[in-house]
Amino acid sequence: MTDDPIAQRLLPCLSRARACTVLQELLRVPSPQTDLLEAEPLLREFMNVALLPRMKQLGFESIRQDAMGNLIAETGAGRSGRSLMLVTHAMNQPPSTMPDPYGGKVIDATKHGLRGEAVLGKGASEQKGTMAAMLHAIEAVRSAGIAIDGRLVFVCCVSGETGKHDAIRRVVEKEGVRADLAFVYGNSLKLQLGNRGRVDVKVIVRGTPCHSSRPNDGANAVTGAMEVLRRLAAEIPNDRIHPQLGTAWLTCNRIESFPKSTHTVQDRCEIGLDRRLLPGEDPDRAVAEIARVAGAVDNWLDPISGKPLRVEVEKGPVMYPSLVTEDSRVVRLLKSACVAMLGEAPESFYGQSAHDQGYLNFVGIPTANFGSGEQAYAHTDMDMASVDKTFDAAKVYAWMIAAHVGAGPSRNQEIK
Repeated sequence: MTDDPIAQRLLPCLSRARACTVLQELLRVPSPQTDLLEAEPLLREFMNVALLPRMKQLGFESIRQDAMGNLIAETGAGRSGRSLMLVTHAMNQPPSTMPDPYGGKVIDATKHGLRGEAVLGKGASEQKGTMAAMLHAIEAVRSAGIAIDGRLVFVCCVSGETGKHDAIRRVVEKEGVRADLAFVYGNSLKLQLGNRGRVDVKVIVRGTPCHSSRPNDGANAVTGAMEVLRRLAAEIPNDRIHPQLGTAWLTCNRIESFPKSTHTVQDRCEIGLDRRLLPGEDPDRAVAEIARVAGAVDNWLDPISGKPLRVEVEKGPVMYPSLVTEDSRVVRLLKSACVAMLGEAPESFYGQSAHDQGYLNFVGIPTANFGSGEQAYAHTDMDMASVDKTFDAAKVYAWMIAAHVGAGPSRNQEIK
């Protein structure tokens, strides 16, 4: 039996069965990514069905949705001056070929390398496993009679699969929502300390169309695109390396040419580039470097016809890199919670994918990732979350809420 006073107060109010039920309830309300992205009506329906009534039941005094549809719920007396933001996301992968993607079926997880049971459903392995843990944690704090002496903010963004910060940026910059510390969903009860960021870049090469039997009459945009890629590889080597986060790769991830007709020298070719960002790198400077190299092909002459090709460069969405230190306040809070509720500190790692923690750290809200997700099953037909890990994550989140913004015994546990 733990001698931690917060744990002693919370543990009787935490339930594995309840954590499982909350996860199932979330999974049974579809919130897929579609071509409409954040404007998909099912995302607002998810807010209306799965979250808005729950926020009211949990006693949040302020519950609103912004113009984009992001849900923002706030509670607490605000006396302590401390605040905590839990950031979740509604959008998950489309059903694709997954059988019963919204059934919330409980399965034997041992067959899949996890202990105990797991719940199947789209979004379980990414967004909704940790969301369930956060919601059950809030339930437990409330059931334990721990008042929120500071301010607790629960945010559910309509994003999750867009590769953009637009939703969380609106919450922070347009709605004015900030906090001392924040957490975003994570994987396998591990602490993610950082990840590279990303800026998307589109290079458009324009030529002159003609019949492909007479290439000397046109200017082949595909040939120009190949020259752009050759120069990028030669002049922007993949030598930007961070000791923890790895290489800031420049990767071509899309080539598409037009017109879509047979036997035609193409008059337009678009190149999609993924430029990874390390902490401290300026996205605009990264785009400018690409524009400098690609721009050198502007007015380059087609080697067959001698006619000029034109090149344009467009900056796309940016996701900022993220990095917090082992001794930062947000990390120390999480480690203390894991020790108190799970008996040991979490394993730390550095992730590969960019997400909203990068933006939050960029604007000065210390943010880390922690949760019950299963990266190995994300975007697969076995999308799942472990019931045991969801329950354990709920324990940790309950402790952090009580310790950082709660009244009563939590005041003695403040992480300075």
